[in-house]
Amino acid sequence: MCWKMEHSRARLLKVLAQLRMKHALAIVMVPVMLLIIYYVFNGLQDDKKMLFNQVTQHENMKKGNPTFNLERNLLLVSYNLWCTLWHSHGVEERIESLVEGIKDFDIALIQEAYIWNFGVAVFKKCASLLVVEMEKHGFPFRTSIFDFVPPFGQSGGVVIFSRIPLVRTISKQYNSSILQYLVYRGFVVGEFFINSKPLYVINTHLNPTGVDSRVQQAKELARAMKDFNLNSHFVVAGDFNIDNNYPTTSNSSTEFRKLLETMSETGLHSVFPVRMETNIDGGNYDAMFISSNVAVVRKEIIKLVTKKNKFVSDHFGLAVELKLL
Repeated sequence: MCWKMEHSRARLLKVLAQLRMKHALAIVMVPVMLLIIYYVFNGLQDDKKMLFNQVTQHENMKKGNPTFNLERNLLLVSYNLWCTLWHSHGVEERIESLVEGIKDFDIALIQEAYIWNFGVAVFKKCASLLVVEMEKHGFPFRTSIFDFVPPFGQSGGVVIFSRIPLVRTISKQYNSSILQYLVYRGFVVGEFFINSKPLYVINTHLNPTGVDSRVQQAKELARAMKDFNLNSHFVVAGDFNIDNNYPTTSNSSTEFRKLLETMSETGLHSVFPVRMETNIDGGNYDAMFISSNVAVVRKEIIKLVTKKNKFVSDHFGLAVELKLL
């Protein structure tokens, strides 16, 4: 009996030793694998944070003359890039086609230009490629993509690119997300002076999970806008994930009505009050709002495709021509 007990104990110790070895190997191999994936799939080798810093026009501000004279209407577009960690397939071609399709606009609001920080590796392929392509096509000014990178997890992925000088930028993270420390959500603000008129352009991406959290985030955005000069011109756009649990274009949606009411409290109204499909699944997730001193000259839902005739994203773009009154 004693011999059997000793034998069983020896086997148990051997199994435990093997488990400890496997655990130790896993601890070593996970960071190594992440680094390998990083260098294989991350695309650009330049990992300097300078690539993601905001670019504004400081010289005009120093001279006390930040205005930009625009002798025509303003062209603005909002587009969700759909570049999550699991949907980065064909991203080079998709970004190239996206930028080619929006190159004639003055200001571009992009969502889901994500950066993932895993501590030992930072995955930034989408953001890096997008910044390079936008600069190449004549968008020298931008908000910072790196403001929304968490210590560990997924960034906010929202950025504003512009041909028109940015005077100032602001980034604010929402507080209503349960997973806010792993998946950052927030909005970025670009301040412009066009023909001596102040214009605030706001880009956001609300939580894809939970109607209540989206409602709270929209209210946070509305409260934050009250800190700005309400006599200014405003454009607010992005992926609001409206009714994403049950894709619909119905104007009777409770969530849609709540969003309209929240934006109305800040003096904004929808550019697309009649809901149309903004996603390949038939849903209407994206929206754009403007203040009463901004007039819509022309508006369109644009569906950009790659050279292989595939959509650049699962979302479509909101394109508008605006006149500042």
